[in-house]
Amino acid sequence: MMQRRKFMLVPLAVLAVAVTSLPAGASLGASDPPELEVERRADKVQTAIHDEDQHSDNMSQLFSSATGVVNSDVAFWGRRAYAGNYSGFQIYNVSDPGAPRKLVDYICYGPQNDPVVWKNKLLFLAVDRTLAGPECGAEAVDHDDPAGWEGVRIFDVSNPRRPRQISSVYTDCGAHTITMYPKSRKEILLYVSSYPLRPGPTCGADRGPEAGNSPLHEKISVISVPVNAPRRAQVVAEPKISYPGDPDNTFDPDEHGLVGFGDLTGCHDISVFVELKLAAAACAEQAQLWRVGQNGVPDTENPLWIYDDNTDTDGPGGGDVSADFWHSATFSWDGEVVNFIDESFGDGCPPVTAQGIGATEPNSDTGRMFFLDTETGSKLSHFAIPNRQPEDPITYCSAHLGNTVHARGRDLLVNAWYRGGVDVIDFTDPTAPEEIAFYDRVNGDNWTAYWYEGPSLPGRGLTVYATDGVHDPARGAGFEVLEARTLVNEVPLRHLNPQTQEHVLD
Repeated sequence: MMQRRKFMLVPLAVLAVAVTSLPAGASLGASDPPELEVERRADKVQTAIHDEDQHSDNMSQLFSSATGVVNSDVAFWGRRAYAGNYSGFQIYNVSDPGAPRKLVDYICYGPQNDPVVWKNKLLFLAVDRTLAGPECGAEAVDHDDPAGWEGVRIFDVSNPRRPRQISSVYTDCGAHTITMYPKSRKEILLYVSSYPLRPGPTCGADRGPEAGNSPLHEKISVISVPVNAPRRAQVVAEPKISYPGDPDNTFDPDEHGLVGFGDLTGCHDISVFVELKLAAAACAEQAQLWRVGQNGVPDTENPLWIYDDNTDTDGPGGGDVSADFWHSATFSWDGEVVNFIDESFGDGCPPVTAQGIGATEPNSDTGRMFFLDTETGSKLSHFAIPNRQPEDPITYCSAHLGNTVHARGRDLLVNAWYRGGVDVIDFTDPTAPEEIAFYDRVNGDNWTAYWYEGPSLPGRGLTVYATDGVHDPARGAGFEVLEARTLVNEVPLRHLNPQTQEHVLD
């Protein structure tokens, strides 16, 4: 087993931010309508468990609540869970994790609507689809409409049954994902990851140069939010992104079998470890580690290291793998290991990607997760799940989004796999990760799976929250709760924005 060493970094005190109460809006009446109570009771028994579901003996689904639309990310504060979807967001009371109560289903179209929450007072949603305006109800317009809007919406959720949009911030290329960094008692920062997947009002090969921006994008945006005056939120920095050592300093979709997308240089997702002042950035072409400065802005131009795996020397089924698209990241809670995920553009389970015209590599094994040494950036191992439903003719199981369990004495990772379900991976020895529990719902298509222990399930099981319904949202389970029964010494958290890690464990 690999000997885990103490990772020496200067800690930063976790800052508690005080937010004054904001006035509550009104989306429901002064009292709850009768149908809301009926909906609560229905939620408790809406489980969608099927005999055909594939699962380990120690993992089960406790709850699901379908939305019928594409479901995205989840954030938590205390007894509340905030689940985003392309049509808006839902807020749940998870005091009883096995039977959540839906507090509101708020309609506000804006893909992806990835959420970040602060103290159950402020909710931020990432929008990367050009709309007619920032307000809820704004319709989609041409992607490069110069009068269009995309970016971050800000809501007052101090009354969870009556959320109210209070502000918005336009960001170049929109906001595909957002990561919160608590800078001080008075200010939080949002790191906005985006790229010209499609053109935007000030983004892409045509509109970008017109607005003085790179056609490849080549940046992230940093939004400053005064927590006592969130309406004054604004972009305060646009740190530059590059791909050091990459021959063309760009992500070329043609090299990965993608058609109809332009070249780009940008990041998909960023995970920060506040106390360690580190940011793990999944930046399409490369995985990068950044130091976060005293001002809260990451030093993107001087990565501590970069990692890429773009050559599969022995083709499908061999020992080598390659990365299609660096998608997301999460740290172990001692900071010694960082897990990066590759989102595959290929087919199969485990997936294989056909390289584009002119590529020198053979078809490549893709869609894995990578365990890297945080100090050096060296690869410790990679991992993929087996094909659990081989009779399914459209089987596909790329890694997507997950987080690590805040626990002592054992390193566990919860993860969602497109069309491959949800699982728990033991990486206490990061050179030999092992799946120890899984739940793969028939027709399931998971976007997100996270461990969160605020309120706990009875006994010693891990509480896992997930969203299901991406490629076929009509059959998706929506917001899910699962239990994985395994012995682990958890250290509960009072809140969790999964891309913002706090409270390092020795």
